[in-house]
Amino acid sequence: MYFGNKGFWIGAFGSASFLAVFVVFFVDFDTIGEVLSDANYAYVAPSLVFYFVAVWFRSARWKFLLRPLIGKPQKSIYSVVVVGYMANNLIPVRIGEIVRSYYLSLRESCSAPAAFGTVVVERATDVLALLFFLAAAGLMGTVGVERAVGDISSQVTGGALVLALIALLPFVGVFSVVVVISSASSDTVLGWLERLMFMIGKGIRTRLLGVAERLLEGLTVVSSPMDLAKVFAWSLPVWAAEAAMYYLIAIGFDLRPIFDSEVEFIAAILVFTSAANLAGVLPSTAGSWGPFDFFGAAALVALGVGQDVAAAYALTVHVALWLPPTVVGAVLLILDGNSLSGLLKGAQESDSIAGDSSQA
Repeated sequence: MYFGNKGFWIGAFGSASFLAVFVVFFVDFDTIGEVLSDANYAYVAPSLVFYFVAVWFRSARWKFLLRPLIGKPQKSIYSVVVVGYMANNLIPVRIGEIVRSYYLSLRESCSAPAAFGTVVVERATDVLALLFFLAAAGLMGTVGVERAVGDISSQVTGGALVLALIALLPFVGVFSVVVVISSASSDTVLGWLERLMFMIGKGIRTRLLGVAERLLEGLTVVSSPMDLAKVFAWSLPVWAAEAAMYYLIAIGFDLRPIFDSEVEFIAAILVFTSAANLAGVLPSTAGSWGPFDFFGAAALVALGVGQDVAAAYALTVHVALWLPPTVVGAVLLILDGNSLSGLLKGAQESDSIAGDSSQA
């Protein structure tokens, strides 16, 4: 169904490229098997508790965003979120976000495009939270920042502190853009988009603006910097719980003795969390295979972890992130009397109808 989609092939190429580089730079087939066999996987099971706690916080955040659209949910939002992550793990081009929005529209009185607009807000605040964690790791020392950047910090006026403060700049930049968009009216944002698309043909431009207008129905649930701050506050425990999952698995790989203190170890886990998950914006297949593994391992290697250990750890974390929600999501969907193929078909038809109406 998606094999003729250009986005699918771009994602497949991206995953293949990052996985190839990951193998070349970090995987020694003579030793990685030994690293994997020596790891203590007893920590993986309890780490999954933190993953599903993170999903609970994601559900609570989404309920907060959906309040202006649906009020009090009639059914569980948690199961919709898990099904969405299952779809993202199985279908390329992050179609799972569209499936999640459509699935919600079947269970609540909410249009799929408006629900998708709230998902866009979620993704924006996820980026903010991850950049915040990256900055926090820098301010904590990030294993001295010195170890990560070598002699660079010694050549910069102010040293490691200045470099750590520089880590705040992406967070401040993205936060400022989101504040501006959330504070502006829908007409103003549509005007900006129309001017940015001046080189696109009128027919396509009209259709894209129609889609953007429907998305803004969901985006406008964040109508002030205070609302954005509340959503951002919900995002922090989401990623803190997921980082706790990574922390436990790291203990199983005996990463703690590599660092001089517990603070440096926690900072390293925050760097891994941020780097691996921010890589999700890059083209990849379903589940972000390739970018997650490469950037997660690269971050740990930069902080002094051995290449094979970093690679084995990143792969283990990724499997732990991928398998449980995929299985649980499939079970929940079956118990609800639905199927992924049915949701896909319905989401496509809904998107087609929405597209046709935008041209009317």
